[in-house]
Amino acid sequence: MRTILVVPVNKNVGLTTVTLSVERAFSTQLKTCYWEPIGREIETIHHLDDLLSQNKLSTLLEEILVSFRALIMPKKEIDLCVLKGLSYRIPRSYVLDINVALARAFNAQIVLVASPADEDLVDEAVLRQIELTAQFYDPDYAMDRMLGCIVNRSRQSETELRSLFAQSPVSLLTCVPSMKGESEITLSADWISILEQKPYKKRLTPPMFNATLFDQAEQAKKTIVLPEGEEPRTIQAAIICAQKKVAHCILLGREESIRSIATQYHLSLPTDYLTIIDPVQIAHKYIKPMVELRKQKGLTEEEAQKQLTDSVVVGTMMVQQGEADGLVSGAIHTTANTVRPALQLIKMVPDANVVSSLFFMALPDEILVYADCAINQNPGAEVLADTAIQTADSAKQFGIDPRVAMISYSTLGSGAGPDVEKVQKAVELIRAKRSDIHVDGPLQYDAAADPIVGKLKAPKSEVAGRANVFIFPDLNTGNTVYKAVQRTNRIFCFGPMLQGLRKPVNDLSRGCLVEDIVYTIALTVVQSLK
Repeated sequence: MRTILVVPVNKNVGLTTVTLSVERAFSTQLKTCYWEPIGREIETIHHLDDLLSQNKLSTLLEEILVSFRALIMPKKEIDLCVLKGLSYRIPRSYVLDINVALARAFNAQIVLVASPADEDLVDEAVLRQIELTAQFYDPDYAMDRMLGCIVNRSRQSETELRSLFAQSPVSLLTCVPSMKGESEITLSADWISILEQKPYKKRLTPPMFNATLFDQAEQAKKTIVLPEGEEPRTIQAAIICAQKKVAHCILLGREESIRSIATQYHLSLPTDYLTIIDPVQIAHKYIKPMVELRKQKGLTEEEAQKQLTDSVVVGTMMVQQGEADGLVSGAIHTTANTVRPALQLIKMVPDANVVSSLFFMALPDEILVYADCAINQNPGAEVLADTAIQTADSAKQFGIDPRVAMISYSTLGSGAGPDVEKVQKAVELIRAKRSDIHVDGPLQYDAAADPIVGKLKAPKSEVAGRANVFIFPDLNTGNTVYKAVQRTNRIFCFGPMLQGLRKPVNDLSRGCLVEDIVYTIALTVVQSLK
């Protein structure tokens, strides 16, 4: 569904009437709807004030998008939703900031509405104000998001205004002498065609990703086992998941110890959506199933009993036996401690030759996917191809239409060497196995990510300049790039999420925050739906 956000440049622009008229005008050629993300009721504004005063803009956006998913997204027949931005009638300094955040969250294209003050004309000063406002929504000044500006209550003719806008990067869409009640804007055919001239780039934005992730998790009602049940961050994450109904979490640990830690951190353990199980008390029932699973490796009951003293192994057996839908560990265990039992007991899906990992990178305007950044050190062409296929499928499961770039220091033959040949071979294997995946490579990162560079270096590529899934040639490159992007841009990363197992098991960083664990639990829930 395409979205257009109609926003004010200044005060008293008649925003509601203009937005409704824009929606009606587009409805002559498209199936449309009108929606106000933020209502005008005083209670809504007070709630807005409270969230922003606590630096909870992300919470506000997620609340709005959850409502959008519930009220608007089910209307599959809708082509275009016209959104009304926040008006300057609300005496708050944050109006512009909120509207810019809404534009990013909805991946919306923008229609500005300006109106000259009483008895004034639109002159160079007003035009500069329009252009400055536009730059907040399109900071690179590419104006690919900006459809243009409507001048309302104009005392000048459209011919005069078009002359003024002639050299401006912002297009004049139309001017309206006056608008009262439900009178409509008459749109020219040229304006309607702007939608075709400025193609809509489909992006999954971080707020939409979050809203979708937690909505899907809540609806799924899955059970996730947390082997590090006596770890304080894990306890806090389990409580949050219970409160949000993200998942029913099982904390593995001694109940007395868990309750003591909760008291120490002033936490209240909920009675619903959270269970405490002492792994020592249940380990014995997994001995025989574990021996059966590992009989080809000669595992004895004594060895199984010894391995089951590890809570991660107990949790893995709970997943294997269907007593939990997934596992999250790694806050105090190494990646090997988390992954090895899963490989031995849960094992890989039949068509997988490798377990790989991905990260969801929450850039300001879009979620990108990076792989492999955590598991395979120096993959060959076959492993690289399998990683790309797994990652494309995972991206699709989370609402991303994958355009896969196989990253190298060479762009389509600009360089040579064994590393380039490996990536070329991987691309050939992907195309042979899965012709439905949009993939290209080798591509340098700038050619994959930047539309201008992509058009220059690989003009015939469908992926160059538009990639949203980046497959790195080795772990050294992938891990370095993801951390550089994360730390330099101060963005949030979701992951690593493991791929290729029969049931989801996910690893945490030992430096993870409570928020990281909550997101990983939600990711694991959605993975379990596959």
